Amino acid sequence: MNTTTQDSATGLWNKKNRKIFFWSILALAVILRCIRFATVPDGINQDEAMGAVDAWALSKYGFLPVHFTAWRYSQMSVLLAYCMVPFIKLFGFNTVTVRLPMVLISSGAVALVYLVGRKLFSERIALVAMLLTAVNPWQFMQSRWSLDCNLFPHIFLLGFYLLLLGLEKRRYLYLSMVFFGLTFYCYGIAAYSVTAFLFVFFIWCLWKRRLKFREGLLCALIFTVVALPEVIVLGINAVHFGRTISTPLFTMPYFPDSVRSADILLLNFSFAQLGKNAWALFSHVFLQLPDIFFNSIPAFGPLYHVSIPFVFAGIIVFTIQLFREKNIEKQTRMLALWGFLVTGIWVGLITYEVNINRVNIIFYPIILLCAYGIGLAVRKWKKLWPVVAVAYGISSILFFGTYFTTYAEESREYYNKDFMEAVAEADSLEEYESLYITGNLGWQFNRDATEILTQYVCKIDAQYYQGKSNVSNGRELPAYADRYHYIYPEQQAAELVEMVGDGLLVLYQGDLQYIDFSYDVVDTVGDYLLLTVQN
Repeated sequence: MNTTTQDSATGLWNKKNRKIFFWSILALAVILRCIRFATVPDGINQDEAMGAVDAWALSKYGFLPVHFTAWRYSQMSVLLAYCMVPFIKLFGFNTVTVRLPMVLISSGAVALVYLVGRKLFSERIALVAMLLTAVNPWQFMQSRWSLDCNLFPHIFLLGFYLLLLGLEKRRYLYLSMVFFGLTFYCYGIAAYSVTAFLFVFFIWCLWKRRLKFREGLLCALIFTVVALPEVIVLGINAVHFGRTISTPLFTMPYFPDSVRSADILLLNFSFAQLGKNAWALFSHVFLQLPDIFFNSIPAFGPLYHVSIPFVFAGIIVFTIQLFREKNIEKQTRMLALWGFLVTGIWVGLITYEVNINRVNIIFYPIILLCAYGIGLAVRKWKKLWPVVAVAYGISSILFFGTYFTTYAEESREYYNKDFMEAVAEADSLEEYESLYITGNLGWQFNRDATEILTQYVCKIDAQYYQGKSNVSNGRELPAYADRYHYIYPEQQAAELVEMVGDGLLVLYQGDLQYIDFSYDVVDTVGDYLLLTVQN
């Protein structure tokens, strides 16, 4: 395995050109991620809206939970919302400020991939990995919307890079523990993935005398202190403690309706489920079969389908080289990357039938090993590099062309654009004191989702929602529970006339089949109608 000290090429790969390549690739990554990021995807996802509304409340009232209640039964990690707070305070509450943290963090992670690749491989492979990341479908798509768990791989990658530096300079090692601890506030999966990764790696370092016991102990202490509040949250919910713990600095909530533990195989083990989990991991990650709309475009997969042979070649050869390597220092760095990959596999095996965002920790080591596989192939068959360059070039052009055209148009439905515009218009009609809002989003029926989307688009103040104020978005209104009602027309068709009265009904066009009374159409917004009961 090459290292940076061995990569002293001249000509095209001289020092000056490498800097030009680095900054050009980084500029490309930033530009791609910034283009229309507030409007493609067009609208907002319900999970994204939930984190955004909580971030807005944090910016106004400063209440500091360790974990969000979110959907009551299916909670949400907090770190991404905390990252939104300064932008909301500076520039207001809107889709730009909600998505900007992920755009910036994901762009920075492109540079981190280069730094990690340079420590593990060579300058050339580092630049190849960086370029792959800049145009990578998974990395690009997750940067464009603010799902809490998508922060996890970036924070882990930063901790990982500092860990590699820390093998030489201990201050970076201790700093890495801070970021590994922060992963617990990105995604609950960190509890059984990051901890396992660090435990195995430090056992190796102690065994090979790459680390002193007191240094490992200090690392464990720093990591524990940072992660402890979230660990306590997991603990009080695991034992059904029954109440939230409050401190002067933060609160550690209890969730009586949580269902998250059902996602962990270790707590509900069966070989049949293990097999399903393994297939979900292998199919979505390694075979790149279709995933949900938010995570990938089927024609391209999360890595481009052309990457599959390079990924397998990189993993196989790298693993062989790991066990053959005699230099303990190099072997330790190699083991760290191998552990990074295995941690992702571990997550996929013990988490319920993962999709791409659930197993997102695996993609950075795969991108690095794909770059390594490309390097191996090009070194063996020198005439192959133009073929590889053209294949990735064409794939990238087709992907971005599809993303900003076909996918952009389709995103209106899945990111609830018409629904949000209809509710916003209904809320602006002050002559109607009560709004009756369908739970039908077209692509799913979910009253909880329509409620949080309404809170987002109508900028429902947290205190107004909790009944402590009758002012929302600068307007004096009836109590929240009296103004906003969320319905299933199919189930409540017989009651709608009496329920709605003089109020305004917001319905999906498909809901009209359940309406058996006369009505007047106030307006039509995309696939939604604003109706009143005809007198």
